[in-house]
Amino acid sequence: MTRKNRSSRPHPTARHRAARGPLAAAAAGAALLALLPATAPATAAPAPTAGAHPAGGGPWSAAAYTPRPGDWKPYVLAPTHHTVTPTRVSSSDPRGGTIAGDPAALTGAKGRTLRLTNAPDGARTSSPLVTLDFGKEVGGKIRIHVAGSSPTPPQLHVCFSESLQYAATTPTANSGEAAYAPGCDTANIWNGYPGQPYTYDSDSHTLTFDPKHLPATLTDGQDRGGFRYATLFLDGPGHIDLGAASLQFDAAPKQQDPAAYKGWFLSSDNDLNKIWYAGAYTVQMDTWMPDTAKSWPYTPGEPDQADAVIPGADPGKEVILDGAKRDRVVWQGDLAVQGPVTYLTTGDTDAVDNSLSSLAGQQLADGFVPAESLVGQHNQDEIRTYGEYVTWFLYNHYEHWLYTGDTAYLKKWWPALTRATAWLESVRRQDPQGLIAFGDAGSCGHYGYSDCGHETYVNALYVRNLRGMAQLASAEGDKSASGTYAARAGEVAADINTQLWDPATGAYRLSRETPDAYPQDANATAVLTGVADQDQATRALDYLHRSSWSTYGALTVAPSTPNPSVSPFYEPLPSGFEASARLSLADPSGAQQDLGLDLIRTFWGHQLAGDPGGTFWEKADLAGNPGIAQFTSLAHGWASGPTVSLTNQVLGVTPTGPGFSSYEIAPVPGDLHWAQGAVPTPHGRITASWQATAHGFTLTTDAPRGTRGRLSVPTGGKHVRVTLDGRTVWTGTHAAPGAHATADGTHVLIDDVGPGHHTLSTH
Repeated sequence: MTRKNRSSRPHPTARHRAARGPLAAAAAGAALLALLPATAPATAAPAPTAGAHPAGGGPWSAAAYTPRPGDWKPYVLAPTHHTVTPTRVSSSDPRGGTIAGDPAALTGAKGRTLRLTNAPDGARTSSPLVTLDFGKEVGGKIRIHVAGSSPTPPQLHVCFSESLQYAATTPTANSGEAAYAPGCDTANIWNGYPGQPYTYDSDSHTLTFDPKHLPATLTDGQDRGGFRYATLFLDGPGHIDLGAASLQFDAAPKQQDPAAYKGWFLSSDNDLNKIWYAGAYTVQMDTWMPDTAKSWPYTPGEPDQADAVIPGADPGKEVILDGAKRDRVVWQGDLAVQGPVTYLTTGDTDAVDNSLSSLAGQQLADGFVPAESLVGQHNQDEIRTYGEYVTWFLYNHYEHWLYTGDTAYLKKWWPALTRATAWLESVRRQDPQGLIAFGDAGSCGHYGYSDCGHETYVNALYVRNLRGMAQLASAEGDKSASGTYAARAGEVAADINTQLWDPATGAYRLSRETPDAYPQDANATAVLTGVADQDQATRALDYLHRSSWSTYGALTVAPSTPNPSVSPFYEPLPSGFEASARLSLADPSGAQQDLGLDLIRTFWGHQLAGDPGGTFWEKADLAGNPGIAQFTSLAHGWASGPTVSLTNQVLGVTPTGPGFSSYEIAPVPGDLHWAQGAVPTPHGRITASWQATAHGFTLTTDAPRGTRGRLSVPTGGKHVRVTLDGRTVWTGTHAAPGAHATADGTHVLIDDVGPGHHTLSTH
């Protein structure tokens, strides 16, 4: 949606894609480097200091922090209630006016006020600026106490920004935004989008009052979805006396105590812990009521708003929007990450249900499912743009069934799932060689680029869809359809390997039409979906590490393989795929798992090192800056993949049957010493903890009634004896009599473990 075409209008088939700058200084294939602070563009305000963390001390302080087993609550960023206050006044600048009094008045100092007086000309460019820092990403309605004013007061405005870097305060910042909305970043694609002029104030909010009825506490009439910094400025001559400011925190509105997580994670690595909780909080910041969406395009002069309605959503339940600041609609691909994060953290399944249902209700007659909520004209114009996202529609409903076990929900939407699968299959049948391409359907849009070819990426996603549909068909009692879906998955996987695997390079091609590029998404998804065998998976991931890793993480494609579709960039969605793929690979040496954790620490750690400091970005450019400058969403749910990987893979807890009726706990320790956590399920919580020492590996679990599990412990490729609750179940070479134990070269696995407390240990 943000790739530019020749008319300088947003390109319709490349969602949120930024203009490409010069190649980063790091050469292709360089080893992963230490984190570096972001480099601010010349037109932006100075970047925040790297290491600026959300307020609160403990693990989020700049000082070293050693995690303590069981002590996970200090990592939670969500507030405990729905009123929050700024942590400090980060700056005050009188410019052409004056500031008198105590800035602490704005943070709640009793009996004190702060007077802002504008210059006689009353211009916004002369107004004093006072910036409040809420310490982390927040969203909702600003409240501020006004103690008094001049008889004819100026208008009081508040500007919002997720970062100091893109809070417009200099004349050229954000395409000229400072002249209209000083202190704001941008949330409107047609006004001030990078490279386009900012021509009117479409971002600040006006707090209106009657000077005859002061003092009074003002509440903003509009939600602002995502910001860390709020800048107050005046429009017109005169003065205003201000008191305490606060925020009606409107994210996660149905969560009475947003900090009361039902699931949690903790490990010996402080940085990974912070990343887990930042991912959880990012998705909470994207969770809102369905009447707080954005509708584009704005008409010229139209102010900022967040009051459009998500069509088809239950108005009494939350939905999960793609980003807190923007786009503020529900997207299929974003839910592929946001759904599992929600299941594993807050357990707010109503929000997931409502989001999925709203999108399913938009299905077209031929089975195609639009990628996003059809809120405004812009969304309507994109109705058939994203063929890729039909695969995410199917995946999201499969994951919903797996995590919740809600058979009634599955039955309700089963006809829609079969129609969507039939649409994808009808596209595939147009190709004599048996692979999907969306060119003829006019649906070439992807999460960050546009490509119409017969790709590895989309076809691998379709393989996973077909395998999921086979399971769902069985659950619906249709064994014939289940067999058809399963057989078709095998056919498509074979066609991918025959046509798109390059044995000389050791990687999967972008597409038949672009055979000399080997992108991150193609290779990571081929591994994750089981299209690649063990040798192919190892070689493909080695290729990505060798060719595409750079300063801040893993690039979308190697800079050495230029192509017309995918440019080198840092994209959190496929980077999450790659991290998960590395953690999933059976590697006795542990090298791939270590690289997976390194990627998480580096790319997601880099995001936490800058503003807002507790949520994850939509994308990053080659210099490590937010990828669409001032327009970038810095609380974007699709970037929260590590939260899922750390629970599902590092802790090891995943559902294998509907609603965790069956589950697996298979830890991937990497270079960690210990991990522990809890996972909410419809039956109650599953808890797990493990510890790796020089003497062996110990896994302790507890599961509720109504569940059966498979437990496994890593062996490092060695012959080890394994005990379950003190009884030998694996001798080192074979199962003990009566034990349901097997080995796969990297783990010893114990099947059919009943509910209750269990300890599995290597010796």
